[in-house]
Amino acid sequence: MSAGLLLAAWLGLLAAAVEPPAVTVVEADAAYRQVRIAVTVEPSDTVAAWEIRVAPETFSDSTDAMLHGRVLVGATGSLERVPPELAFDDCTSDGQPIHRDALQRPIVAPGTTRWTCLLTGMRPGVDQWVGVVPVDAAGMALAPPQPVRARTDVPDVRPAPPDTRPVLLALGSIVVAATVLLVLLRRSDARRGRTRSRLAHPYVAPALIALATLTFYPILYGIGLAFTDADQSRLGDESFIGLANFLTVFTTPGIWRVTGFTMVWAVANTAAHVGLGLLLAIALNRRGLRGKVAYRTILLLPWAIPAYISVLAWNGMLQPDGLINSVLGTQIDFFDDPMAARIVVILVNIWLGVPFMMMTLSGALQALSSDMFEAADVDGVSRWDQFRYLTLPNLKSTMVPVSLLGFIWSFNAFVTIYLLTRGQPYVGFGEPGATDILVTYVFTVAFEYGHYGVAAAWSVAIFLLLVGFSWAYLKQTRATESAA
Repeated sequence: MSAGLLLAAWLGLLAAAVEPPAVTVVEADAAYRQVRIAVTVEPSDTVAAWEIRVAPETFSDSTDAMLHGRVLVGATGSLERVPPELAFDDCTSDGQPIHRDALQRPIVAPGTTRWTCLLTGMRPGVDQWVGVVPVDAAGMALAPPQPVRARTDVPDVRPAPPDTRPVLLALGSIVVAATVLLVLLRRSDARRGRTRSRLAHPYVAPALIALATLTFYPILYGIGLAFTDADQSRLGDESFIGLANFLTVFTTPGIWRVTGFTMVWAVANTAAHVGLGLLLAIALNRRGLRGKVAYRTILLLPWAIPAYISVLAWNGMLQPDGLINSVLGTQIDFFDDPMAARIVVILVNIWLGVPFMMMTLSGALQALSSDMFEAADVDGVSRWDQFRYLTLPNLKSTMVPVSLLGFIWSFNAFVTIYLLTRGQPYVGFGEPGATDILVTYVFTVAFEYGHYGVAAAWSVAIFLLLVGFSWAYLKQTRATESAA
């Protein structure tokens, strides 16, 4: 038998071993942005997972569609069936909740012939195509996709207008409380003989009342929402459920991974912003340097341009057919590999934030007395020792609060990641994406999954985390003592 015939026979056996799955899409008549798929498959020893691919039009190659989820194939004897209320994705096998491993990934036994999954984030009123692709342990497709049309026509429904009287009562109470506070402070100043500042309280009253109503009330409302079952169908008619949302937060698949990357993201960005900003500020404050204004103007451009424009420009340049690949003569997909995508989003955000730190620290450097540096030069103190023992200690009162603000800004930097990757690439079914940080994942939970109560609980957890970090940081650095 010739080599060609042997190859054809081998390919025929492989095709017979892995039959393309039969996919039945059940239109979600009563679900918002959701479509349930029922998948019938032929068992095979070579299939390691089933990939669910979604695209706005039919496709013949799995790489032309977005990876929506992955159902693994493996032993399930020691695994538990996790109820859908403990996970954002709802999958079943043999008519029961699907088995999940320690990472909360859905798994079916090798002999399973039928399973279902509820796909979230589907656009209502638009045809979309769903294909299920068998892959081996290396992630290679074993059969071509056979996409079928999926559609949900459940529109965005506005609930009936809620009773606004409690809201108006709360806002009125805040305004009255702020007014009473200002009156009491005014009388206290009068009793102490502080008559020169009699108009101070009326001046600050509008700002204080606006701050109380536009900031404090939304925060309090969000905290209250975290203890309810509010979602896209019950907003305004939610019920109190206690700490259930916080339990969901701490049992979410991928919670520790996204929290860990958020910390790496914030620390790396803050360290680079402060370090590079200080380096550039020192370089631009050198005595005798010509063109300081021009250099500062050029370096300030990334901060002066609106962030969303800069990020979209970087997004275009980093595409396989973008400027960077054209210059390098390559076709690298910088957002395909999770580690590469994380590095890219961090580098772009560093580029955006360095100018602000440079300008802030440059102003602080100019405020330092030149006499002590001149005295150090006379005494023969080296430039490095001057930096260590004169510049850094005198900049501490500026660097500590600025670095703290930089950490908080980076921690909540939504625009960079959302416009660059939207949290992609995919990592696990129902989990945050590889480049998701906490705030981008909360956005997904709220506005794609529609779980407003859970998103509010996430927000409360993030707020408490930042408050705890800020308190510990200021206490450890003793910034207020150095400023006194």
